[in-house]
Amino acid sequence: MGETDPSTGTDITPLAEEQAIGEIFQDPSPAQEALLSVFNLQESHIRAYIAVVEHPGSKIDRIAEVVDRHRRYVAKSLRALHDAGLVTREERTFETGGRGLVYSPLPPEEVQSRFQNELRDWLTEAETEISKIDRRIEIGTDSLYCAHRNENGNRD
Repeated sequence: MGETDPSTGTDITPLAEEQAIGEIFQDPSPAQEALLSVFNLQESHIRAYIAVVEHPGSKIDRIAEVVDRHRRYVAKSLRALHDAGLVTREERTFETGGRGLVYSPLPPEEVQSRFQNELRDWLTEAETEISKIDRRIEIGTDSLYCAHRNENGNRD
């Protein structure tokens, strides 16, 4: 059983504890597939994002360990998340002496706002495309309707 926020009664169990990160979006529902499509994300991006949320300030190696994927694939996912504006990256000097990037998630309110805005834009574009299709169908139906009438206006 997960943890519950006493003030709201909502489940606050980290997603990775509810379900192994490797299983998240493995068999996406139609709604999850739509979200992936709208936001141009892949299942691997979602898993990397969840790992960053649960391990902020981590290097690629740590995220790769959490999601159980090769470092190269995780680096591509993190780059996509950074390009999408879902995570920040910062170059740091480590105690071991090397320098490298660490990744942290944007605040949840910012991510939610970004998703809502992108979803609204996507819906507007989808509605525009549907209207175009409807107009083409109406025009096509009118021309078919007219083509099947004789000179007296009666159907053949």
